[in-house]
Amino acid sequence: MIHRLCAAKIGMVLLLVLLSGAAGFQPAQASDEFDSLRIKWKNLLTGGNYPAGDPDIAAQVAVSAETAGGYWASLDKSAGRTFLWPDLADWSASKTMTASYNRLKSLAGAYSTPGSSLYGSAELGSDIVDGLDWMYSRIYNENKSQSDNWWDWQIGTPQALNDAAVLVYDLLGSVRLANYIAAVDKFVPDPTKRVNSTLTETGANRSDKAQVVTIRGILGKTGGKLAQGRDALSQIFLHVTDGDGFYRDGSFIQHTNIAYTASYGRVLLAGMSRLLYVLSGSSWQVTDANLGNVYNWVQDSFLPVIYKGAAMDMVRGRAISRQHQQDHEMGRDIVASVNRLSLSAPAAKQAELKSLVKAWVQQDTSFGSYYAGLPADDIIRLKSVLNDSAVSPAPAGQLTKIFPKMDRAVQRGPAFAFGISMSSSRIARYESGGTENLRGWHTGDGMTYLYNGDLTQFSNDYWPTVNPYRLPGTTVDSGALTDNQGNISTSAYNFVGGASSGNAAAVGMRFSGIGTDLTGRKSWFLLGDKVAALGTGISSASGRKIETIVENRKLDSGGTNGFTVNGGAKPGQTGWSESMAGVRWAHLAGSTVNSDIGYYFPQLPSIDGLRETRTGSWRNINKDGPTTPVTNSFLSLAFNHGINPSNASYAYVLLPGRTASQTLSYAENPDLVVLENSNDAQAVQDLSSHVIAANFWNNITKSVAVNGTDLLTSGKQALVVYTETSAEIEIAAADPTQTNTGSIPLQINRSASAVLAADAGVTVTQLSPVIKLNVNVNKANGTTFKIRLQK
Repeated sequence: MIHRLCAAKIGMVLLLVLLSGAAGFQPAQASDEFDSLRIKWKNLLTGGNYPAGDPDIAAQVAVSAETAGGYWASLDKSAGRTFLWPDLADWSASKTMTASYNRLKSLAGAYSTPGSSLYGSAELGSDIVDGLDWMYSRIYNENKSQSDNWWDWQIGTPQALNDAAVLVYDLLGSVRLANYIAAVDKFVPDPTKRVNSTLTETGANRSDKAQVVTIRGILGKTGGKLAQGRDALSQIFLHVTDGDGFYRDGSFIQHTNIAYTASYGRVLLAGMSRLLYVLSGSSWQVTDANLGNVYNWVQDSFLPVIYKGAAMDMVRGRAISRQHQQDHEMGRDIVASVNRLSLSAPAAKQAELKSLVKAWVQQDTSFGSYYAGLPADDIIRLKSVLNDSAVSPAPAGQLTKIFPKMDRAVQRGPAFAFGISMSSSRIARYESGGTENLRGWHTGDGMTYLYNGDLTQFSNDYWPTVNPYRLPGTTVDSGALTDNQGNISTSAYNFVGGASSGNAAAVGMRFSGIGTDLTGRKSWFLLGDKVAALGTGISSASGRKIETIVENRKLDSGGTNGFTVNGGAKPGQTGWSESMAGVRWAHLAGSTVNSDIGYYFPQLPSIDGLRETRTGSWRNINKDGPTTPVTNSFLSLAFNHGINPSNASYAYVLLPGRTASQTLSYAENPDLVVLENSNDAQAVQDLSSHVIAANFWNNITKSVAVNGTDLLTSGKQALVVYTETSAEIEIAAADPTQTNTGSIPLQINRSASAVLAADAGVTVTQLSPVIKLNVNVNKANGTTFKIRLQK
């Protein structure tokens, strides 16, 4: 289960809350605007004067005090000490410095939080100040030179030092405070620049350093520094066109070419929400003309990649390898940040944000207590929204979203969500950083994520136990790879992207592998209640087996989820393995309600099935992870393309939420027709939604036929979604290569009477007897263009 707090502690802490800490300890009151801002920041850290008797806050305060008490007990106070804690003694590693300051911050938090068993302890306060002084005199001061990791010197350490100083401000005095500020000024003199580098800070790093300088300005009562921190935010508000930051299509990139919405983007959102709140109503309130973009990030960037409270791993980069940052914990962190962001939002946006927050909290039942582990301030504010009858939870509507600038696509609705993680010549396959995500080799090779009622499918130690060579959706070479191999590598191909129209999308990826000559073409057609996946041109001369992984699903704790193929039950014991010929349909029983999955195979292929139990540790995928063994069971399905395949192919349809009988019914009367699966085009027809979706792979004139008659023709590489009703025709098209400097000529073997609506860039040259149009995609960055026609 995701981290839980012991309920037994609650009663004890309620008593502590009521008794309220050390007698005679009275925090100072504000005497000027800087003091008011400092107290506002302190209340964010401690919860301020929170409601007495709240069991969730009491439990959190108890755990924080217990953690701090452990740190205090192990704190080295000897005169000749060379460290503060014996397990943090390697000063050649800059992370030791940041970790030491974070422990001092933890002690300061327990000292400053009403209701804590350590609240106002004079002895603890003295030890905190003594520890801060020791760190200043020996480790982090204006005379030191930066070494090892720049982040610790310029972000991690100064943030923790600032927070500790805010928490024990009344104990510091002017000389000591000036010393700490001088150290911060040495390593973060300008939040827009990186010390000892020519780099200009961007994205989350810039936001983090803006926080450092802003809080430093508050502590030092220096209006100019406070303004410098505030003004550094302005560049972040702007949509970027390359590099790090938020894009108009909702993508968020950090480290040049890594999709990082729910990791670095999460950090940026958290920091931004705090700064906007603290500065609101002050002389330094943010009034930038582009501030509105921040509130739009929630809808454009975060909403599509959060499902029932979980932040999708496909936009978390190397953070997926961190044990204590699994998808629901990080999703909850984003939810808390969105709620905090609402505090500074205009009224209309505030209502919208709170509605989303309420829905996310109510939908996420993965925690024993949703509030366990959250800071007191977040608990207070989240409960305020949950208990506000004027706030209605946002409905779980259908959403289809393509992120061309980070090679991701997602479709989500009330019953399930489906994500696709791709890479190209523009976006890297994965990032390791040398110590994390050591086996993320195939996470950007078309890995697919199916979210449903099994909320913890990708939690509870998924990443250290799943076979990294057999991730769902990928076509892979079975050859062994070394840790970090292919880190931040890009593929040879630029044809990666999607086009969407309503509840339908065509997504395509031309791929190449790490450490192999394997290449091929992959398409996914997102069709509301189902997903069709086609592959073609799969070729390799590596001398190793090539597979396409249809599924690799984490099972329940016993690993015995029922599995049926063509109506026959397969063994439920671990170790079952079978190559099954002539598979038309299969069904996997879910681990929870609303988590069954059906599979339809239109060409009756042979499918390899495997039920296995796997044990690993977080240390296997993260050098700082624990070595404790963790175990999960999985069921996988795969196309075996054999050794040295030439132009191999596959086709399958995912049917989320279908029971075994519903899957059988679908297989007997499918509404999905594969129109073509070649190296020139991949296309399907959905008879129920009247949609035809096609990927045109080459810069040639190519037609896709329906019932033997050409219907869609493209003269360039393109992704096209065509919808026809009795009254209208809609066409959506995009350039996945993002390199076409001209137009995509399209022809539809239908006639129309009028143009109802058309995006700028779409030009109709003929309506009858066939429809002809040009889509100008020059500098469109993979954007989908649409046109609606009257029949």
